[in-house]
Amino acid sequence: MDEKKGIVNAAGVNENPMQVLENEHRAILVKLELMERALQCLQKGPEETVPEQVETEKALLKELVALLERSLGLHFQKEEEALFPILAEYVGKEHGPIEAMLHEHEKIRSVFCEITGPVGMGMFKAVSKSGFEAIHLIRQHISKENQILFRICESSLSEEEKRRVMEKIKAMSMGPLKKGSRKPRI
Repeated sequence: MDEKKGIVNAAGVNENPMQVLENEHRAILVKLELMERALQCLQKGPEETVPEQVETEKALLKELVALLERSLGLHFQKEEEALFPILAEYVGKEHGPIEAMLHEHEKIRSVFCEITGPVGMGMFKAVSKSGFEAIHLIRQHISKENQILFRICESSLSEEEKRRVMEKIKAMSMGPLKKGSRKPRI
């Protein structure tokens, strides 16, 4: 069996935490593509669009931002609370890939906050700029995690450590947050 694929349990669910996180990345990238298209459409002048299309794209953008806010928040929580603490035993938390990923999480959260407000005509320029910046940052971040961080995890973590990470990821995915845990929002 391909080692990257990991173990598939009886229910057909992948048990490799890095593969699960990469699958979440793919879903996030689809949402980013749709968000980018909506922003591009809304940038067009009135002569290139019809009012109904503008309203449809605004509604789509608002929905995508809400979906991304929830999915990225939970995804970041899985990495920060399940994966990074165990990986830190091998690569340290400071001056390395974990510190870089945490810094990028904060940067993405900061830029994302700028686009979570209403998309009114007066605010669209600022929302559009922040939206495109968020898309760019998230795509770069995902690429780094997929190509570098998760490869480090695959070669460093034991099967038992991967199992522990996966248990934590499952717990975060299925249930309410533990008291004191960070809310799964950007």
